[in-house]
Amino acid sequence: METLKAKTRENGVKAKKLRKEGWVTGSLCGHELDHSLAIQLDANEAKKFLKNHSVGSKITLVVDGVKYLSLIKSIDIQPATNKLLDINFMQLVANERVKAVAEVVFENEDKARGFLTCEVRQIEYKALPKHIVEKVVIDVSKYKVGETLTVGDLEMSKDKNIEVLTSPDINVLHVVSRSRMKAATEETEEGVTEESIETASKAS
Repeated sequence: METLKAKTRENGVKAKKLRKEGWVTGSLCGHELDHSLAIQLDANEAKKFLKNHSVGSKITLVVDGVKYLSLIKSIDIQPATNKLLDINFMQLVANERVKAVAEVVFENEDKARGFLTCEVRQIEYKALPKHIVEKVVIDVSKYKVGETLTVGDLEMSKDKNIEVLTSPDINVLHVVSRSRMKAATEETEEGVTEESIETASKAS
């Protein structure tokens, strides 16, 4: 399990100032903590770490030298600049189930047999720390045009140690023929164009 270092956030220092100085703000909460910890992390180290980790990842968070088995609960990124602002963690307890999410990752997309659609990119579930699922990796090259994979079809949904909260009927993957998708796109564009012409005619 990989480790990420942090330190207790300086009292009275605003988040904006810390970010200008190259820090990312955050917090660590958990039932076994006397109180939530306000923390700060080196921005460059945090960015590197998040290249291979995301919400739902189980990690060892080291705060002022103390190790905490933790789960990444949320990541706040500024949309306009894509700047990392804040990361929040939850301390994990061995015998306590935690609500988490598993990221859906498509593999071999360049070998896909058709156009891929997906209704959900994260699967919500509850499990003990030892049964946490960080990612659901799907090899899309194995699926033919017309085939569908639902949440209920996933291995984690069949695991008795995991309580999946996302509806089992939701599509995680559906493969559509490229010609069909192209036709649907052209039909939509034509409909928008005709509607625009009709609206313009009425306006004049």
